[in-house]
Amino acid sequence: MTSENLAVKSVFPNRYFIHLLFALLLLTSIGSFGQNLSSADYPVVWLRADNTGTLNGFWKDATGQGHNASIFGQPVRVNSSLNYNPAFRFNGFSDSLSIPCNVDSMAEVTVIAVIQPADTVETGVWGAGNAAAHKMMMTTHRVMGPDSSVNDIGINGGFALLSTVIQNWPSTAAISENAYLLFGVTQNNTRPFKGTIAELLVFDRSLDVLTQIQYETYLAIKYGIPLAKGNYVSAGETVLWNADKNKDFAYRTTGLGREDFFSLHQKQSISAIDPDGLLAISNGRFMATNAANTDTLANGNYLVWGDNNKSFGKSTTADGQLQLVNRQWLMNASGPGAHTLNTTIQLNQQLLGTGKYWLVVNPGAYKGFPVDSLNYYFPDSVTADGQVIYRNVRWDTDQSGNDLFGFAVAKDLLVKMNVVDTPSCVSADAGSVRLQAIGGQAPYVYLVTNAQGDVVSNGTFYNKTLVDVSNLRVGTYRVVVKDSKGHQDIRTLQMPAPVAQRLQMGLEPNQALPATGELLLDAAQHITPGDATSYQWTCQNGFNAATPQITVKQPGTYVVKATSKAGCVFSDTVNVTGKALQHVSVYPSPSIDGNFTISVSFPQATDVKVGIYDMKGNKMQEMTGKNNTEYRFPGHLMTAGNYTITVVTKDGVDSRSLQVL
Repeated sequence: MTSENLAVKSVFPNRYFIHLLFALLLLTSIGSFGQNLSSADYPVVWLRADNTGTLNGFWKDATGQGHNASIFGQPVRVNSSLNYNPAFRFNGFSDSLSIPCNVDSMAEVTVIAVIQPADTVETGVWGAGNAAAHKMMMTTHRVMGPDSSVNDIGINGGFALLSTVIQNWPSTAAISENAYLLFGVTQNNTRPFKGTIAELLVFDRSLDVLTQIQYETYLAIKYGIPLAKGNYVSAGETVLWNADKNKDFAYRTTGLGREDFFSLHQKQSISAIDPDGLLAISNGRFMATNAANTDTLANGNYLVWGDNNKSFGKSTTADGQLQLVNRQWLMNASGPGAHTLNTTIQLNQQLLGTGKYWLVVNPGAYKGFPVDSLNYYFPDSVTADGQVIYRNVRWDTDQSGNDLFGFAVAKDLLVKMNVVDTPSCVSADAGSVRLQAIGGQAPYVYLVTNAQGDVVSNGTFYNKTLVDVSNLRVGTYRVVVKDSKGHQDIRTLQMPAPVAQRLQMGLEPNQALPATGELLLDAAQHITPGDATSYQWTCQNGFNAATPQITVKQPGTYVVKATSKAGCVFSDTVNVTGKALQHVSVYPSPSIDGNFTISVSFPQATDVKVGIYDMKGNKMQEMTGKNNTEYRFPGHLMTAGNYTITVVTKDGVDSRSLQVL
């Protein structure tokens, strides 16, 4: 068997298997592959358990090409078999399908199937019937294709499986005009398939990598079967899940989404590889089946999540405020309306232990679950089988595209604090903080004291959980909130310093150029690193710089402006005297509008000639001056490019570069 003849990819729970016999690269970025799927990308056979037609002995081909499968035996339709979607249960004896699709006539073929074997016994999945040349088949243990077969493809019983097989055949005249395709059985001596069958797609070509991943993404979301490697990519090329960026949350990946190209409208989902059913998410109310869920998603909207595979033990958050379950999830939201979805979370709390748990959502997926950055959701109800329900959960409220979420042990009362305003450089007591009571029962009483124990603010808030405390100065405060039942929470508030405390540059106001001709001025020498965000130096001689330290070579009045973290601007001035050594500068460079100035200084009065040349040596402009120590030549160039400036005096030639954008 040659290396390009046969490729098998199987994805299934608990043990992911990939067997590649030709160079098949799973996408980690779609880059130059850009393509939107069109009707030309549909398979030639598409059997799906959620679109069977009226049956009557046939399973309708969803492509409309007439490859309706004849049903043998009596496969049983299970309405909620895989991720709330239907599938057919085959008995392993008499149940099978015959599809009038002549695979013998196809030089290339791709077969994608979603199945769930009942046990580990080898049974037939699909194969060619009455084929003369292309005697292909797949069992739960092996795949046979051109020239040979692949054994031990690693399918374990009881696990849902998304398998992709790509085969390329050498040209031959020996083909059968009566060949067909079998599903649930093969023509060798392998026993018929036992288990459930949800979907079959047959293409008369080898799928390119991106198209394959787009179809596998559709099936993975629909049936809750995670892809072993690579990104999740929609029919419109949107990367729904970046495997490399999200590698720490690569377990039990599943999602909700709508893609009209695939007739996908997955409104509730649970991972097919989680035997305990820890977490399920629904758009709106959970129903017995996906089809029964009447809530809708707009086309192109997706929620895809995966977990970190950690234990159900608990750890204290970095700020010491919460006990958080170690198992946590990353949520990716895609599509213009994903942040508006009103979802319901179902938690199998029996796995976490007794007590109550809050659902905590970390918008922006910041590490550490900082208590003051979280959104909190309380349990709404508990089902008869012990599933805890959280309703009206919103995702991606900051539209960053990512949220972390998990479950925290509920507290009697928690105070969430958010600084609304900080003191400014002009108003020292302009600080304010918003206090929010999480849990507990209104009315709430609050008390805010400063570091000296003085009461700064106190009061009661009724029938609401929020209160703003204002007139706060820089410093540390103790915040105490009590509810009507006597529960209290104590927090420490750090009101940040006016990021705007005054910037003292302390420059000597009068300085002289030394004999060396260079003077160093440092505006940051008395400023704590980080307190100033920017510096700007100017001088009437045309000097301009945006660094805290400058080297001065000419006399003049130098003004520096420093901007604090709060946006306040402070300035200082230095008068520089003395005689300059010869100095040539061109500014600004680069010039964005073609305007520039050539500044020339000499220790003694002299004549000067300035030339401007392009990169080919062509003289573009010439300027002259007579018997002076200081010259300022303004100029303008229409054409972008790099230029050379030459300054010619009786003592020689000096040159500078100028770039015009």
